[in-house]
Amino acid sequence: MTEYTYFIPEGGKFHLKTKWSTAAIRAVFCLAIAAGIYAIVPPEKEIGAWGAGFFVVFALVNLLKATKKLTIDPAARTVIHKNNALSPEVTYHFDDFVRFYVLTGSYVFKFITLDSTAFLVFDQDGREKQVPVVVGLFSTRPAQNAVNEVSGIMGIEAA
Repeated sequence: MTEYTYFIPEGGKFHLKTKWSTAAIRAVFCLAIAAGIYAIVPPEKEIGAWGAGFFVVFALVNLLKATKKLTIDPAARTVIHKNNALSPEVTYHFDDFVRFYVLTGSYVFKFITLDSTAFLVFDQDGREKQVPVVVGLFSTRPAQNAVNEVSGIMGIEAA
């Protein structure tokens, strides 16, 4: 049996692993920054409350992103994607699959990789739909490994 890093096999379907611990750590970190800003900046300056509110929103976005669901069903030849708890579920068919795409953000003349995101690209009714799979920090390796896993699950060749 194949061991997957990013997916959990359940029956004939493969579910993307949820990183609740990472999301919780990032949310707590953002809340700590918010509390620090609010405590340091004097109350008569409104920028402290705005800055704190900004980081509270970041904390909530981190927790919301942890509700992402991605299910690959090779038997039905479908990919079911729900970006977060507030968005609707969307079903894509393997027949509409176009390619894999890895977006990389670099800094200092492309020497330092900040992040990379692996996408599945589908063509639905003439419109290109990008389904994010994983985000990797400081390396493209996690995105490439996720692409390799998805291509193996879908039974297609990764380009």
